[in-house]
Amino acid sequence: MHPFKLIPLAAALSFTMLACSSEPQSEVDAGRGEPVAMVNDTPIHDSDLADFMSLSRMSGHHGGMQPPEMALNELINMELLRQAAVKAGLDREPEVMRQMERMRTNLLINAQVERYLQNLRFTEADLRAEYDRQVEDMDIREFRARHILVSTEEEAVALIQRIEAGEEFAALAREHSGDGSAAAGGDLGWFSQDMMVPDFSDAVLALEDGQFTHEPVETEFGWHVILREGSRENEPPAFEDVQDQLEQILTRKSLQDYVDGLWQDAQVKVFEERLMR
Repeated sequence: MHPFKLIPLAAALSFTMLACSSEPQSEVDAGRGEPVAMVNDTPIHDSDLADFMSLSRMSGHHGGMQPPEMALNELINMELLRQAAVKAGLDREPEVMRQMERMRTNLLINAQVERYLQNLRFTEADLRAEYDRQVEDMDIREFRARHILVSTEEEAVALIQRIEAGEEFAALAREHSGDGSAAAGGDLGWFSQDMMVPDFSDAVLALEDGQFTHEPVETEFGWHVILREGSRENEPPAFEDVQDQLEQILTRKSLQDYVDGLWQDAQVKVFEERLMR
């Protein structure tokens, strides 16, 4: 399934309801099949019933299985309510009209995206080129570290002096660290650079395996003393294992390029002074 096929069920069901309208037969009705019911003067076609049952299955409605008779009763209920709303003039109320227009816009957008994606094809060469780009940008280095987190710089300095004097890092972490890793002696396990806040990651990168920081490291969480215990490089995933992800990435890029092109071909003016603050 393409990641952009995002038709909300409510909108799709509304499309089914709107299809059961009181308008006379038109070119739109021509391909809708035979009526399976008449609600006053409005037909419910067999294609309406088939669409409704398909949507019910996709949504898990009624456990995913629904007899045609039950589905048809629901469609008749919906059509009766629609006719009652029209009779009450709700279709002419400004807020209802705005919501209907938003639903129509949503359906048109999804239909256009779906049509664009239907013609989208990627070769193995496309996928391998994207794989190479992803691997090149991937930080495959991981680090293992311990830390001691305290609330003041003075506390961190005092702890560094004790470590320099030969006291065990893990024991001091268990006694003094103020975060959840204290019970494990400050052990943070293996992590990549982007998993930590920048100041912490920069300090770990600057160390060699087995070294600790001789100056306190300040982050938004407090003051840290950090011991880098190890580092390693992971192998990137095999191309064959990530082809689906690569296709999704290329699909998103292609769709974004398409939308960017629409911007370039359009005249768009933004009134920033009118934006809600």
